[in-house]
Amino acid sequence: MGIKDLRLSHILNPKSGKSVIIPIDHGLIMGNIAGLQDPLGTLENLIRLGIDATLISPGIAKITTDIFSSKDAPGRILTIDLPLSSTIPGESGNIIGHKIIANLEFALRNAIDVVKVLLPWGEKDSVQMESIEVVATVANNCDKWNIPLMVEPVFWTSHTSKEKKTSANLIGHAARIALELGADVLKIPYTGNILEFKELLNNLKVPVFVLGGAKMDSIEDILKIAKESIEAGAKGIVFGRNVWQNSKMESLINALKEIVHENASVDEVIKKHNLF
Repeated sequence: MGIKDLRLSHILNPKSGKSVIIPIDHGLIMGNIAGLQDPLGTLENLIRLGIDATLISPGIAKITTDIFSSKDAPGRILTIDLPLSSTIPGESGNIIGHKIIANLEFALRNAIDVVKVLLPWGEKDSVQMESIEVVATVANNCDKWNIPLMVEPVFWTSHTSKEKKTSANLIGHAARIALELGADVLKIPYTGNILEFKELLNNLKVPVFVLGGAKMDSIEDILKIAKESIEAGAKGIVFGRNVWQNSKMESLINALKEIVHENASVDEVIKKHNLF
């Protein structure tokens, strides 16, 4: 096992080898978003519920060291870039610039397990090249210091149609380019089809985690995406807003853990945790 593999193992459940990751780094881009007005309180609650890992910003990493001091604390993935989508805090639009906001020395000093960057697509030419440069630069530095890099291709721009944003073909292209740029781990959308997603994962050859994305219509949809992703071969899920903005957060996390780690069915966990 290499050093990168060792660090990556810190975000995985030791029994199942998979992971329920609940990110709380949304405030970096979205500001004081509902559900994360008290990020430390939310984080403490998530740790109590036994999540396997979380995504955090540099600022939150600095003030939560004590929370992660126990032996069974979840792994930490550090978001080290910022694609700015508005000059007004809390508002959004097309990305106007993409910069690295923390270096690998910060990650090493704070005993971070994995670092993560976004790879937005469909932006204006100059921003698109900035994003590619961010990923390539961080990938090279991660190789130098043996820190695993998670890359998240995203399709936020208004220039990309809704159909294209959910296109299995487009997701496949974006994931492949992220791999070519040096990603050790990928965080991508589920394509909606188990067989095609399984083929994509088999071809990528690196651990793939499925993102939750925008607010889903129902708890059943959340659980179904988790179940089908794991069945297709994903190493885990990275669900944020769909979890900590849900009034049944505790029951939902327990249900997700049983699906990811114990191969439970969607119907089974819905009934067991009263998630109707």
